[in-house]
Amino acid sequence: MREEDRQSATAHWLPFVQAFVRAYALGADLSGAPLGAVDGLSSTAPPVAADGQQGPVVLLCSPHPDDETLTGALPLRLLREQGATVINLAVTLGSNPTRQAERWAELQEACALLGFDCQRLTTGPGFDLKSGPAAQGWPVAVQALIDCLNLLRPDFVVYPHAQDRHPAHAATSQLVAEALARWTAAGKMVALAVETEYWQPMSAPNLLLGLGSEDEARLLAALACHRGEIARNPYHLTHPARLLDNVRRGAELVRSSLARRPGFLFGELYRLSLWRQGDNQALDLTDGWLGPGQDLAGLFTGQALGCSYLGG
Repeated sequence: MREEDRQSATAHWLPFVQAFVRAYALGADLSGAPLGAVDGLSSTAPPVAADGQQGPVVLLCSPHPDDETLTGALPLRLLREQGATVINLAVTLGSNPTRQAERWAELQEACALLGFDCQRLTTGPGFDLKSGPAAQGWPVAVQALIDCLNLLRPDFVVYPHAQDRHPAHAATSQLVAEALARWTAAGKMVALAVETEYWQPMSAPNLLLGLGSEDEARLLAALACHRGEIARNPYHLTHPARLLDNVRRGAELVRSSLARRPGFLFGELYRLSLWRQGDNQALDLTDGWLGPGQDLAGLFTGQALGCSYLGG
């Protein structure tokens, strides 16, 4: 997809996102607490990677088509700002066989709009992800994911947290964790895990990632590609409200050196940890708020967040 087409799709949804901004500002004014300066709310172009910049490799493990967008804020920012290569790995195409071909087409359209590559995980016949490790073909799926890790050698692996409520999300978390444990135990491979939430909040997120209006508009444009799902349940229309509420929660749950509220309205919550030598190691981030204009390089150098975890 041409960048001009991506920009057009983003511009199509931008007025909808800005309506949430205006509503928030009106409420602040009515309550006698003016909104003041907030980052990332204008329609100016967001920062972009330098030409030829070689960024990190991001493997986004999505239980269903649409999860690449619902939790894809960090991969989107890494792609645009750090020149990342983002590969969305479709673990399933949903549970309805009659919709799977259509959902694959919708997923490819959404990934093209976001700038993500798109692949499918190889699974054996009769594989039912929701059954978890007891599923027929589970070892085949784990080995297929290890093969992907060996081929792509990602710096980031994005997947749902273990208590994300939906059976397919919880099973995807188990699948990815098992593959990462075996992959990192087999050699000197190191990967930064990025756990996501959608169906149930995480108990201990450590990263609140701010989004500007343009980023949220692009995510909405990608969500709108999943036409069959939003016809059944128009969840894309409440996505900005979810990101607003994430900032409310993240301001209380995620450590920051700032004494004031976050300087942005839209945000996504994540939990970063490190897979190394077969173990998942917690990361104690000294400052877990990253606004729309802040440099993301610290997520893989450790400098911006006050920790050092990749390599060594």
